[in-house]
Amino acid sequence: MRFPLPKTRRQWIAVAVLAPVLTVLFLVSGFFWWSPLNCWHDEVDLNSGRIRRTRYLLYCQIGEQIEENWVSRARDGADGPPDWRRVNTFSPGVRHSPHYQFHGAIHQIKMLELADDVVPFESAARRKAADRLLLLWRTEQSDFGADEFVHAVASTALDRHENGATTVGPSDIPIETD
Repeated sequence: MRFPLPKTRRQWIAVAVLAPVLTVLFLVSGFFWWSPLNCWHDEVDLNSGRIRRTRYLLYCQIGEQIEENWVSRARDGADGPPDWRRVNTFSPGVRHSPHYQFHGAIHQIKMLELADDVVPFESAARRKAADRLLLLWRTEQSDFGADEFVHAVASTALDRHENGATTVGPSDIPIETD
């Protein structure tokens, strides 16, 4: 079956307007979930804790943003070249991501930051917590092994707050968790 070509100028204008509009609607529809056709990825660097957000459209990378956060600021640098691991992938109209090995890493960083907001951490305590988190990520090759540690640090901060402490010191950061 052949489609007839437009014959008049008005038909050509309609095609010229409709084709891009329909293409844009198709791209933002979320029809191809998590496809580089139209998606964005969040990744975490296991050596510094930085977060990288990459945007794709029509299988081409159109943007990249690397963000510092509580962990990366506490460390003042990385231990070697970046080791980026996927955390999330999102697409238009899709409110969830596939579950990656480091799916909870950004949440874990935010939990440590919230604990620091409850009772301020001394800089050595911040560094110790950040180092331990990254070590757990690297040795376990996932975020699962760090969950218990993050919860222990948050519980410690809450306990220190309830006891009237003004700071969390390095000796308050648990190294081994039960």
